[in-house]
Order: sequence, then structure tokens, then C-alpha cells
Amino acid sequence: MDWRMLWLAALSVVSIFPQGVAAQVEFPARPITMIVGYAAGGTTDVLARALAHEASKTLGQQVIVANRTGASGAIAAAAVASAEPDGYTIGLTPSTTFTAAHLFQGSRADLIETTRALVTVGRMRVGLIVKADSPLRSLKDFIGAARRSSGNVSIGTPGAGTKLSLILRLLAAQEGLDVTLVPFQGDAPVVTALLGGHVSAGAFSAASWAPHVRAGAMRVLASMETERFDVAPDAQTLMEQGYPYSSSAVVYAYGPHALPEPVARRLSEAFANAARTSAYLEVAAKNGLDMGHVLEGPKLEEFLRTDREATAAMASKLGVKKP
Repeated sequence: MDWRMLWLAALSVVSIFPQGVAAQVEFPARPITMIVGYAAGGTTDVLARALAHEASKTLGQQVIVANRTGASGAIAAAAVASAEPDGYTIGLTPSTTFTAAHLFQGSRADLIETTRALVTVGRMRVGLIVKADSPLRSLKDFIGAARRSSGNVSIGTPGAGTKLSLILRLLAAQEGLDVTLVPFQGDAPVVTALLGGHVSAGAFSAASWAPHVRAGAMRVLASMETERFDVAPDAQTLMEQGYPYSSSAVVYAYGPHALPEPVARRLSEAFANAARTSAYLEVAAKNGLDMGHVLEGPKLEEFLRTDREATAAMASKLGVKKP
């Protein structure tokens, strides 16, 4: 037996092993980029910046938010999916980017399978909103106006490839309405268009409309969730008014599919802890967001796949064909 060779082999293992352990322990060793697929100032962007600020404290490195808009968030998702799986390029997204966008656009249908879901950091609360000076004071008023002015009533949405677009189309079909849906790149442009009188109403997240409702500049016609909103308790849900639809979208952090387990765990823990801080919860509450039940890893992926199937069924009912 060559004892010299065995000794050299053992020495090489001793010298390499601590280095591997250190590489895992030291993550992250440089700033992390969090890609957001929607415009600055919108719901996802507001959450991302608050979350990044708090997570940076835990991670010991800055988390930098980068906005990469287009295709209802699918461009950003594709960028994360194709990034080096080292944890330094991640994303924050509303779940509809992964469960609905491909039904309307030429974006990938396998974004759930080509990325790694980490943890939810909030539940989006979508409502149908008008300006405060609008003569429309309820969903019934809105439907009546759409009937009287066929083709002249418009609703701004944060993107074409969204579940709420399907819900609005199902509602219109049920009532026989000719309503124009106007897709924007995120919530912020919807707010601008609504306040400027360029659209009749907007269907978007409470993170963007709640401050305007509190300020008396906007009014909620209906909740597109399973519950009413605290900021507008008199506005009924669609379900309460006879329309069996709800948005049920979450916001979650994700990374490339091949993200190593220790890195994924480190990121999940950091963002889960950040989402529980008083500073982050204050931002979420102020903007009408709800934490809901936190989902991580496999359970989050199961939720996404189930929602994708349900959304596809809604699209099929409308006769929506993939581009």
C-alpha cells in the first residue's frame, strides 16, 4: 500500500472541505439583484423595495431592485430563469405572471418548472376602482353605464396576461357587455390613466389604489377577492353580487431552477423574516396588502400549478387561444 499517496489524498480532502463549507456559510458575498417585471411605483415594486431593505439587514449584503418591464412580468421571469443559479439574481413577482401571462402572450408556459419558488411575501388585493368624482357608485352602476354606452366604457389593467383580465372578461360576457380592457405595464400607469380620466375604471392592486381611496381621490366599486377590504368595507365582493370569481394572487420570491439548496434556504429564511418585520408589515398594511398564509418551496409550487390549471379553465371557457 502506498501510504504516501493515501496521506496526500487525505490532506487534499482536509484542505478542500473547509473551503466548501465556508463558501456555503459566506453566501452572500456580494450584492443581490432582485428583478421586478413591473414599473417603479407599482404594487410589486413597492413591496420589492420594502422587502429588499429589510432582507439586506439579515443577509449582510445589499439587495438591489431592478425593474425590467414587459409582457406582464414574463420578460423579468425569463431573465431570472436563465440567470446563473448562484443566488445573486432572483426575482419578486405576482403569481399571475407564472399562471396566466402565457395564455395571452407568446411567453413561456413553463416558468413554474424553470424557476425555483422560494416564499410568499404577501397576497394581492385587487379591486374595481373609479375616480371619486365618478357618477358610478357601485358595480350595478358600472354595468348599467356599460350597457348604455356600449363600447365606450374602458377598464385599465396592469397587463394583458393577468387573471383579473380573465375575470373582467367573464363578468362582461355574463352581462353581455362591450367593455374595452386597456393593459398597462404595471399598476402605476393605471393610476395615472384613471386619475387623468383616460379610462373609466381600473382593476388593480390595493397597494396602488388604497392611498388614493383614503385621500378621497378614488372609490372602490367591488372587491375582486373573497373578502371585502378594510379600507372600503361597504364595497361588496364579486361573489356577494352573484359573480363566482376571485383573483387569489400572491407575491413571491423566486430564483433559477437549479438554485443550490443551502442558498435557496438562506434566501427563503431572509425574505420570510423580512416579511414579518414591523417596517415591512406597515408598508403592506398601508397599501392594503394581506400576508395571508405563508407558502414556501413545494407547497408554493403546488399552489401555483393548481392556480395555473384553474386560470387555464377560465380562459378555455372564454375561448381564449394561446398566441
